[in-house]
Amino acid sequence: MISGMDVIDPTERIAFVIRMISGALTQEIERALRPVHLTHVQLGALVQLSRGGDLSTAELARRSGVTPQSMASALAGLQKRALVVRAPHPTHGRVVCFSVTEDGRSLAARGQQMVAGVNAKALALVDPGERQRLHGLLLTLASGLGLPVEHEQLTSK
Repeated sequence: MISGMDVIDPTERIAFVIRMISGALTQEIERALRPVHLTHVQLGALVQLSRGGDLSTAELARRSGVTPQSMASALAGLQKRALVVRAPHPTHGRVVCFSVTEDGRSLAARGQQMVAGVNAKALALVDPGERQRLHGLLLTLASGLGLPVEHEQLTSK
């Protein structure tokens, strides 16, 4: 043991708590999506494409908070199911863009409905009056870490 170095309770560190919450939410979301054979990364891609038009693998990964490799794997599965289509970028010859099909857009909406219960469960013990404040604080934290967060709560400050 190193003298003078105390080990603190990890739950005193916000990063540890957020990581625990993230892991638990991921498991719950994966379980909720199992009936439609989607992963949380695939749902994220479908939602981002449904809202933002054609996007590259790298941009989808950035917006979804995953590695480009994870996103590439997710997109390959979606493409096999004809939920997304790929096409060359109009101006960047080596970049490939993806767009969502109507079936993919439909599944994105259905998937969001399927995971709504996970969100409700996560917030069940939070006072309804504090939920918006918690959401805003989390968005501010995400923005401070350089994550691509576009939300009216951040832009209205």
